[in-house]
Amino acid sequence: MKKILIISELHIIKTFILPTISELKQDSEVQFDCLIVTKINQSDVAELSSVFTNVYFNKYPSGFFYRIPKLRFFQYMYGLIKLAKELSNYDIGHVNYHDYYYAFLDPIIRKKVEKFYITFYGSDFNDIAWYKHIGNKKSVALANKIFVTENPEFLKQIIIKYDIQDTTCSTGILFPLMSSFEFFKGKAISSVENAKSILGLDGKRIIVCGYNAAPIVQHKGIIKALAKIEKNLTDYVVVFPMTYGQMANITRSEVKTLLEATSLNYRVLEDYLPIEKLLALRLATDIFIHIQIRDQMASSLLEHLAAGSVVITGKWLPYESLEKLGVYFIQIEKEEDLAETLLQVIYNLGTHLELCKKNRGIILNLISWEKNKRSWYEAYNLIEK
Repeated sequence: MKKILIISELHIIKTFILPTISELKQDSEVQFDCLIVTKINQSDVAELSSVFTNVYFNKYPSGFFYRIPKLRFFQYMYGLIKLAKELSNYDIGHVNYHDYYYAFLDPIIRKKVEKFYITFYGSDFNDIAWYKHIGNKKSVALANKIFVTENPEFLKQIIIKYDIQDTTCSTGILFPLMSSFEFFKGKAISSVENAKSILGLDGKRIIVCGYNAAPIVQHKGIIKALAKIEKNLTDYVVVFPMTYGQMANITRSEVKTLLEATSLNYRVLEDYLPIEKLLALRLATDIFIHIQIRDQMASSLLEHLAAGSVVITGKWLPYESLEKLGVYFIQIEKEEDLAETLLQVIYNLGTHLELCKKNRGIILNLISWEKNKRSWYEAYNLIEK
């Protein structure tokens, strides 16, 4: 029986990989194990063990080592390297989401596997310092295959940046199965109103601004645009999801200060929402503003499109593939155009929401298992039952 080892962070495994592996195991003869590189508790181990034959995880630093960041990192890496050396051999080792420090781990994994794969997700390439690209490139040089999760334009960037030669390393797209999209199947207008009720925002129109706290979201520019038209937003609640992201604490503080100087009815989300409330927020959102400096078709964007939100995004973002599929969304040329565009959307919101109704079917088909499973079978060289 073929043995495949998945290496990743816990939240990546649970959100993207677990649903995919569950389907693969139903239809083929294969053993999947996983190596979790982040903190994990026993309930998570039990959940993963329902799908993975073996769940390997590092002992997280504690006590004196935990209180000193550099010592914490070195103890953490020592534990990971020790764990990797103790692994048995596998047919395939597959890293999903490549943190730069994996460059210390990957050479050990490579010796344990016949074939070595890496899948980049976006922020493991876009939002990193130059020296982290050096670590990534060293690991890419070890790989037999390099994948991205969804965007062909993103794959081109990786190939160029890391000088990937097709004679030594193949590339492609592996779209993971995301169980969150099941929520949007068959949801109607009544569900939208119910979603707003769950959030305590009955009768309100909702604008969601970005999906994380990183500076690339351009929160300042969004708030500036909203402030220009705040007299037209009396029936709206403006929501800033800021639960995670680079420089999150600093950015949250800045955003709160800017919002306090306006008359906007706003919410800043600092704590992770339960999945039910997060999906309710997607469904309840009338307008989603997404003008990040860089992005690679994040799952949050796809969820808002599937939910029927009117998406306003930047023309500089690589969403040509969505355009080709006929997805309806609004693009602005530059950040300064946001206020005027937003005002036009508000004045004609009913029309835009109607045009967005077709997006759900397109996105659900795009991420469906039937559409994407062949790529996974080919990547792992599996035979479907």
